Amino acid sequence: MLIKLFFSYLATCIFAVSAQDLGSKNSTFKIDADARLQIKNLIQEKYSNGEVQRFWKNFSERSVSLIKNPTALSGITTSQIFRTELVDLKYRINQDFYDLGGNLIVKKGTIIEPLKFTTLKNGLLFIDGRDQRQINYALEQIKFAPLKIILVAGSPYELRLKYRHTNWMGSSTVPFYFDQRKMIINQLSRLYHIEIKTVPVKLTQSGNSMLVSWGF
Repeated sequence: MLIKLFFSYLATCIFAVSAQDLGSKNSTFKIDADARLQIKNLIQEKYSNGEVQRFWKNFSERSVSLIKNPTALSGITTSQIFRTELVDLKYRINQDFYDLGGNLIVKKGTIIEPLKFTTLKNGLLFIDGRDQRQINYALEQIKFAPLKIILVAGSPYELRLKYRHTNWMGSSTVPFYFDQRKMIINQLSRLYHIEIKTVPVKLTQSGNSMLVSWGF
C-alpha cells in the first residue's frame, strides 16, 4: 500500500513539473545582413543617386581653386619705407653628427656660414601679389638681378599667365611662387633670424652676408 501511494505521489510531482511554464532560454532576433554586403549596397546606392560623383567633383574644384588662389599668409603687411640690413648668414649645429662608421663629422655647437662655401644662384623677392605696385616693382627688379618672386598673397597661377611673355633669366615666362605654410619665411627666421613681417622685401647675396632690403 505504501509503495502504491509513493508512486502515485511521484507521478503527481512529475506532472506538475512538466506542466510548469519555464519560459524561454534566449530571445530570437532577425539575422542582420553581412556587413560587407551592407557597405557594398550603400556605395552602389550613393553611386546610383550621383552623390559620389558630386563629392569628387566638389573636392576637385576646391583643390584646384586652392592651388590657383592660395590663402594669404597671416601677419604680413605692406610697407613702402625703404631700409636695408646686412645679415651674416650663420647658424649653430645643435647636435653631434656621425658617419656610418661612428666617426664624428660635425660637432655640436659648430657655426656654419654657408655663403663662405657657396654662391646663391638666385635671390628672393617677397611681394603681395594682390598689389600691382609690388608686382611692377618685382618685374623691374628681375631685369637687373636673378630673383625668384615669392608671393605671400595673390595667385601665382594667374600672374604666370598674365606675364607668360615676360623675360626672366632667358625664359619667356616669369615663375611666380607662393610660400606655402610660410616654409621659406619660417626657415629664414629659425636659421638666420631674418624676420619677414612686411613686404616687399628683397634678399640678395653681398659677399659672405645677406643684404636684406625692405620697401620700395
